[in-house]
Amino acid sequence: MRPSVLTLATTRPAPSGRRANIPPRCSLRHNGTPGWNRGLVTLDAGPLLSVVVPSFNREDHIGRCLESLVRQSCRDFEVVVVDNASTDGTVEAVLSFDGRLDIKVLVNDSNRERSFSRNRGAEHARGLFVVFLDSDDELRPDSLELAAAFVEADSRHRFFFQLLTIVDETGATVYEPVIRSGHSMRRTLAEGNPLSCSGVFVERSLFLAHRFNEAPELVGSEDWHCWIRIAAEHEPVVCPGGGALLLDHSSRATNADSWDVAEQRYAWVVVELLSNSSTKEYVGSLLGTLLGSRAHHVAVKAAGQHAHRESLIRFGRAIRYHPGILISRRTMYLFRLWATATIRALGQLGQRRRHN
Repeated sequence: MRPSVLTLATTRPAPSGRRANIPPRCSLRHNGTPGWNRGLVTLDAGPLLSVVVPSFNREDHIGRCLESLVRQSCRDFEVVVVDNASTDGTVEAVLSFDGRLDIKVLVNDSNRERSFSRNRGAEHARGLFVVFLDSDDELRPDSLELAAAFVEADSRHRFFFQLLTIVDETGATVYEPVIRSGHSMRRTLAEGNPLSCSGVFVERSLFLAHRFNEAPELVGSEDWHCWIRIAAEHEPVVCPGGGALLLDHSSRATNADSWDVAEQRYAWVVVELLSNSSTKEYVGSLLGTLLGSRAHHVAVKAAGQHAHRESLIRFGRAIRYHPGILISRRTMYLFRLWATATIRALGQLGQRRRHN
């Protein structure tokens, strides 16, 4: 099996002609439910899953990402890496997995946003489902096996995700988003994006009917925006088991932007959602929750960037729009940020007084 390197204009095979040492596929058996296969694919048409990995200058991370796919207990999948015109050794690192994965590499002819790369990967995918995985993240060893079983159990599972874990560079858990059992998925999505992007599974035809919006104003929230648009047609459900491990590092896109840029992006998302009749109907009744949660997120980001006055103003807006957010884990975290800043400021004041 020979991985290929494709640009927008050309195709060339990777150097090796070795076949990948890939174990047998997971079975997708008839489970007796009506429309179990929906006539969308035959079992020999291609893999069940296509893992789409966008990358840009991730030479130091993508090997760990792909190793997590080598370790998967279920192997009914292909890997489609879409490189965003990297200037380091990312493509060469990917090609080193020749013979270990059913993998192909698409190389963009110029640097574009992640949405373009993810959309392009889905277009070239052969699987019934696409699953997105960022090049600095990993999947747990049984993630794809659990997903395959989930699809086999119920044909209505067209859009689903596994609970993710955010870890630091030592592998220690930083945060685990919670999906509250008493909340509807509509409310969950109005409050934010616990799905993230890695470890989200979407039937390929359903995804291609919506796709990621490629507008540059949306970078950092393109996944949340897309999930809400798909959810207006077909709501996601949670697949049992742990999913992706998201590495929290300083160069991650959502960590790199400033609080005011994030605020502008959220305003753009809200306008876009309300301008579409389907998404307006889906989230319109929870507009206060939507606006309050975004204001609260900006308050936390501003506090983390030492813009404490701006953080307090946004927190006030959040409470006005969505009073229930006052009692939440995010608010407790915000209070800790403020307390830490206050203690630091008092300590600095005390030092100045002693020097004087």
